[in-house]
Amino acid sequence: MPWYVLKVRASQEKKVAHRIQNEIERLGLSHQVTDVVVPMERVLQNSKTGKKREKEKVFMPGYLFVEVASESYIPELIPVMRSIPDVLYFVSPSRGQPPQPLTEAEIAPILSRARSKDAIPESWHELNVGDVVRITDGPFAGFEGSIRELYPEKQRARVHVKVFNRETPVEIQYHQIEKL
Repeated sequence: MPWYVLKVRASQEKKVAHRIQNEIERLGLSHQVTDVVVPMERVLQNSKTGKKREKEKVFMPGYLFVEVASESYIPELIPVMRSIPDVLYFVSPSRGQPPQPLTEAEIAPILSRARSKDAIPESWHELNVGDVVRITDGPFAGFEGSIRELYPEKQRARVHVKVFNRETPVEIQYHQIEKL
């Protein structure tokens, strides 16, 4: 079944998804819209006391993903969706054209990230190759180094630290480092 992207008012994604589901049920269109996904992930945040806590965060602000039973329902769904408060438009290749469904390669990583139960450290969004970081946990705790490679799929980074005056590569999890 095809997936479409809806542009919505940022920071209103959960409310809009709820409104869409209510409107679809009210109009009896549940057979047309099979799923509405808010792109959220679980992140670990460091509190001021140093403890880590989990929280949900939208990773694509201003967008919702809607699974439609068939492309033939889109002309009927466009006015319905536009009538819902805070829904702006279906994303399409250009203004005035009908929306295009996402390919499987485009939607698969988004859905896997949104449906993952694993919490990831919030700070990984801020990490870039070349950043200077401090290792906060593990056998290299207290060492400082620079990021040489990032592995987002494994939530790990290759950090070069100085051990006995010699640079040594260390592969470390995101939650074990902090940006300086």
